[in-house]
Amino acid sequence: MARRRGCYACAMIAHDHFLLVDGHHLFHRTYNALPRSIVGRDGAPIQAVYGFAGSLQVLVRRFAPTHIAIPFDPHGRSFRHALFPEYRTGRPRGTEEEVANFEAQVGQVLQVLDYLGIMHPIPAGYEADDAIGTLAHGAVAAGLRTTIVSGDRDLLQLVDPLVTVFMPKGKDGESFTPAVVEERWGVPPTRFADLKALIGDPSDRIPGVPGIGPRTAAALLVQYGDLDALYAALDALPARQAALLESHRERVQLNRRLVASVTTLDLPCDFATYRWSCPAPWTASALLAAVGLRD
Repeated sequence: MARRRGCYACAMIAHDHFLLVDGHHLFHRTYNALPRSIVGRDGAPIQAVYGFAGSLQVLVRRFAPTHIAIPFDPHGRSFRHALFPEYRTGRPRGTEEEVANFEAQVGQVLQVLDYLGIMHPIPAGYEADDAIGTLAHGAVAAGLRTTIVSGDRDLLQLVDPLVTVFMPKGKDGESFTPAVVEERWGVPPTRFADLKALIGDPSDRIPGVPGIGPRTAAALLVQYGDLDALYAALDALPARQAALLESHRERVQLNRRLVASVTTLDLPCDFATYRWSCPAPWTASALLAAVGLRD
């Protein structure tokens, strides 16, 4: 997918609310939480599709969006794998049959979203995070209040007075505003990617600087401002800390590119594209029957 300079639109009505859901995050939650005994007409498991439909209705009821988009990761590698081949390697994939069913259920979820009239960008060569970053960035420029639903901490870098990240947990979840991000991590959202560049991210196989944990990284960023200012001030740091940062300078610079959300993808930027009117309340069973997955 091509890059562009940004995503802007005309001013929004004050009550408008954009719901951005990390599609693969919600899919994984339901895929792993529900039993494979939930099957479709052909006898194949559709537990994730069933759970996704129900979870989506809960989110719609909770946030009452006027606009909605649910980006998904594309098949294949992203530009981050070209930068760092070990990126996200080693994650369990399951048996060949399980992988095939997983992919089939993703396709079925997209059928459900098409039936509901919900846009689901799939940015080739990038990730759902980048589509979310681009749309959230554009929403801020348009004055559109936005809630991002995801369990991915990297998206905390997008938090803004107009953008909240909601992380589902159990039957509820936690909302991250700028104040909550700073209280929890010690840095504002604008510095969160710099923090991750220093400490790394084991879940994505991204190594950090040895001896630099979250508290130390936050303290350094608070004192010096950002990564460039920190590296310009190495002479002022304790010798051992300065040596570690210097010896891992290229690693930190690479990490910064890996963890930063792209905000310039070529996506539809007229937010009327994402305007959505909720249909009559649905049940997961009725919705799956409507798209031909269950009787």
